[in-house]
Amino acid sequence: MQIVLCGATGELGRRVLAEALDRGHTVTALVRDPARLDVSHQRLTVVVGEVRDRQAVAAVIAGQDAVVSCIGPGRIDGNLDVLSAGMSSILAGMLASGVQRIVAVGGAGILQENEETLLHDTPGFPPMLRAISEEHLRAYELLRASGTRWTMVCPPMFASGEGSGGYRAERDYLPEGGTQIARADVALFMLDDLESGAFIGSRVGISDGL
Repeated sequence: MQIVLCGATGELGRRVLAEALDRGHTVTALVRDPARLDVSHQRLTVVVGEVRDRQAVAAVIAGQDAVVSCIGPGRIDGNLDVLSAGMSSILAGMLASGVQRIVAVGGAGILQENEETLLHDTPGFPPMLRAISEEHLRAYELLRASGTRWTMVCPPMFASGEGSGGYRAERDYLPEGGTQIARADVALFMLDDLESGAFIGSRVGISDGL
């Protein structure tokens, strides 16, 4: 599969890149700063560009099979609009090129606490994460309205370490007792779902396998 990867220089993006290459996929990574991506591979092409630049994104997506988005603000007080503006740019490029498949990362705050309430609307949700969760929600709403074959994985807190090689996943809710997951295991899920399409059209709560 020929994959466009956005957010390849982040901690999750690096693991997604490694997983995709290990599985034999061909990856085009769109990055702002190529010096931050110290990876070379015969099936990796690095393209310098900004994910909010619609022309640059459309040019990268043309002729590809799928998009994987690991875009994020980098820091809680960073430029948060990259999440929704970047998703808008990606979806416009997909529409222009006829690419249908995308797997993106969001946050657990946009999952359901119950049928009426999102996790980020509950009293115990950390206030410092509210703004970034609202941006994840905007990105999710763009995906829902896009008509693409989308999946949005929504992990809780990232655990340290290299992961267990497994995960639990559930549509719309966090798995019972799920509080954390290693980035490597999120990457595993993202490539599994990209290949299988098991969760197309869904938010997916994910956590470690306990």
